[in-house]
Amino acid sequence: MNENCDILIIGAGISGLTVAWKLHQAGRDVRVIEAGRFAGGVMQTKSRDGFLLETGPFNVMVRDVAFESLLDDFADEIGVITASKSAGRKRFILRHDRLLEVPSNPFKLMTSPLLSSAGRLRLLRGLMFSTPGRDEDSIDEAAARRFGPEVADTFVSAIVSGIVAGDSRKLYFKSCFPNLARIDHTTRSPLGYALMKTLTGKMNPHKRKWRGLISFENGLGSLPAAMAKRLGQHLTTNARVESLEPNAIGYTAHIQHQDSQSTILCREVILATPLLAASSLLHDLSPVASELIESIATTSLVVLNLGFDAKTIDHPLDGYGFLVPRSEKDFPLLGVLFADSVFPHHAPQGKRLLRVFMGGPRDPEAARRSDEDLLAIAMPHLKRILGISGKPSLIDICRSPGAIPQYATGHDAKIEHLNSLISQLPGVHLAGNYLEGVSINDCIRNASQLAQELIACTPPPTEEDHEPIEFMLSSIPEVSKT
Repeated sequence: MNENCDILIIGAGISGLTVAWKLHQAGRDVRVIEAGRFAGGVMQTKSRDGFLLETGPFNVMVRDVAFESLLDDFADEIGVITASKSAGRKRFILRHDRLLEVPSNPFKLMTSPLLSSAGRLRLLRGLMFSTPGRDEDSIDEAAARRFGPEVADTFVSAIVSGIVAGDSRKLYFKSCFPNLARIDHTTRSPLGYALMKTLTGKMNPHKRKWRGLISFENGLGSLPAAMAKRLGQHLTTNARVESLEPNAIGYTAHIQHQDSQSTILCREVILATPLLAASSLLHDLSPVASELIESIATTSLVVLNLGFDAKTIDHPLDGYGFLVPRSEKDFPLLGVLFADSVFPHHAPQGKRLLRVFMGGPRDPEAARRSDEDLLAIAMPHLKRILGISGKPSLIDICRSPGAIPQYATGHDAKIEHLNSLISQLPGVHLAGNYLEGVSINDCIRNASQLAQELIACTPPPTEEDHEPIEFMLSSIPEVSKT
C-alpha cells in the first residue's frame, strides 16, 4: 500500500513519540514508523510473576518544563508516583568489597572513610576556592582540577558510570553536563556560588510539580505506551524504513512491513532512530553526514533483573543501590539497584528485586555474552557483597548493544558540523540521544523544541497542498511481496 503524509517520523522511541505527539496536537498530518514490536525503544516495562521489570531506564527526575508538559498530557493514564524518600537519599559506593554510604552533603565527606585525610582536605579546598574550567576538559579533568584526583577517581567515575555507563576520563564535560560546565567556567568558589544562589532563591527558579525521582504505576514503559495509544493509526510498528530518496515534493520512504513492501511520500522526514540506523538512512542523501553520525562512539549496557526470596538476602537493601568506581578494577559490575526499596510495588510481598548493570567500558563484551555467562559472572559477587544464599527465583536479562552515545572531546563541534550538513537537505531533521543529551529529559526537551520549530515554520497543509502528492501516488504501482 502506498500512502502519503505531511511529516514522516522514523523511530518511536521517546524522541520520536514526543515530536509526533506535539505535532499531532497541533493538527499536523504525521505518520510514525517503528521497526520494533512496541513503541518506546529501550523505555519498556514488563510484568512477570508479580514483578515489574524495566528493560531500560528505571526512574527519572523531572528537570525540564517540556517533560512536565508531557506528563500533564498523560498523567491520568500513567499515574505518576514518587520514589521512597529514604531509599532515594541513601546510596552506596563499593570500596574494597565493602558498601560505604555516600554522605548526603560535601561536609559529611570530611569524616567519610571513602576519602583519605589528604583527599578530604583537597575536597574542602576545592569547595572554597578552585580554578575555573577550560573548554577542552574531560569530566575527570574538571573534577580533579576542582576537588582533587581522589574525588574524581572515587565519586565521579562511579557516578558517570551509573549515568551513561562511560569512562569519565574520555567524556567531554561541556557536552555531558552543559549546565555544570557553565557554572565551572564562571565561578572560583563552588561553595560561594551555592550559598549565593540559595540566598537569592535562584538555585531552582522553576517550581517543580514533581520533585525527586519518579516513575509510573505500571513502570516507565507506561508513558510511551500511552503516547502510542493516543497516536493510534498514525503509528505503525513492526515496519522498517529501508531507504529514503528525494522526490519532487519531499521524500519517498521505502518500507518493509512484515511480508509486504510499501512507500510513503512526505514533505518532511524526522530521523528519530538510534545512531547507526540514522547513519544508514542518510548514507545516500549525505554520505558525509552519515559518516559523521557513525563516528560517534557508543557503549553497550546489559540489565539483569533478578528476583529473590527476601529471606535469602542478608543485606537489608535499605537504599537506592551501589555504584562501582574505576579503582575497583577486578569488579565486573557497573552497579546494582535495589529496585523494590525505591518503588516497593516492583516486587511482590516476600520478594526482593535487584537490577544488576553490566557492560560499558568495564566489560565491553557483556552484550554478547550468554545468559549463563552473565549470571556466572554476576552471582558470586552479589553473594559476597549482599550476603545472598539462594538462587534467583526470577531472571530477566535485557541487552542494549550500542545504546548509549559517548560524548567524547569535540562532540559539540561534531554536532555543529552535522547540523550544517543536515540543513543542506531540505525537510530532513534529526532527533535522538546522540545529539544534545542522553537523558529522558534531554530527549523530550529537544524533541519538543523541534516540534515547535516545525509548527512555526510549516502551517497545516490544505487539500490543495496534497494534490501533488496524490498525483505522484497515482503514478506509483502497488508493490507487494510475500
